[in-house]
Parts: sequence; structure tokens; C-alpha cells
Amino acid sequence: MSQPRSRLTPTPSILLSFALVIALISGCASLTKPWIAPEVALTGLKIKELTLLRQVFIVNLTVRNPNDRTLPIKGLTYRITLEGNELAQGSSQLDRQIPPLGTALADVEVVGSLLGITRQLPALALKDRPLDWTVSGTASLANGLLPLPYRWSGQIDPKALLSIAVERDNRS
Repeated sequence: MSQPRSRLTPTPSILLSFALVIALISGCASLTKPWIAPEVALTGLKIKELTLLRQVFIVNLTVRNPNDRTLPIKGLTYRITLEGNELAQGSSQLDRQIPPLGTALADVEVVGSLLGITRQLPALALKDRPLDWTVSGTASLANGLLPLPYRWSGQIDPKALLSIAVERDNRS
């Protein structure tokens, strides 16, 4: 005769069921891992329209995804300062799927402040030292997820600031 099983000894089917439940819970936990905000860098600038009433620029940004999964960015809001002075602000629809730890280039149209940018650009272009910049704002994600605030700073060579924009324009 076979001996009756003790209730404390798990059967293989119970162990398998338990392992599946643990795997499912682990998988769900990774889906809810919080997003890390993208790294946004100023890489160039091009004047699109310059009148007394309106100043429009194409700002070249590099957006880096620091996450280990694809970052589904629908849009960006941004405020860009150069040497501590506001250069421009705006928002743009991007609709980009940035791969894990990957980068994407974004050329965004921004409206500058009349007095600020008109006086700044000629003087800044003549500087012999790197210019300090800051880009801040929010990245809107697909599927209605909460926007991710970001703020990044760095330096850029004043000659490169305008020359990168010219190079990109010539490639178009």
C-alpha cells in the first residue's frame, strides 16, 4: 500500500503553479517600473524667421533614452537658456520611439523673445569660450502616462552652435 501524502509535502503541480504565479508577479512588476526622464541636449540653432513681431528658430536637440526599454515620446515642452538668458520656449509633437539607451535627433521650432535673442546671438557668436546652456521641460509619453520633467545643462562652442544648424540644413 502507498502511504498517504502529508499535507506539508507539495506536489509537483503545486510547485509548478507557484513558480508560474511568481513569474507573472515579477513580469508585472517590471512593467510598472518608473521611467527615467530623457536626457535632452542643445546641439544647434538655425534662424527660420526674424521680424520685429516674430522670431522663429529651428533648435537642434539630441534626446537620449536612459531607460532599459523603448521610450515612447509623443511630445516635448522646453525652455532653452543660453548664458543664463532665455533663448526660447515652446512645445513640439515628436511621436518618437527611442530605443533603450539610444538617441534621437529632434529639430523643433521655437519662438524666441524679441529683445533677448536679437541682442544675444551676434555677441554670443563672437565669444571665444564655450557657452553655457540649459534645456528644461517635460516629455509627454504615449498611452497617457504622466509627463516626465527633465532639466539638463552643458556647454557648446559658439561657432558649433550655428554651424551644426547650417550643416543639417545643407543635408536636407
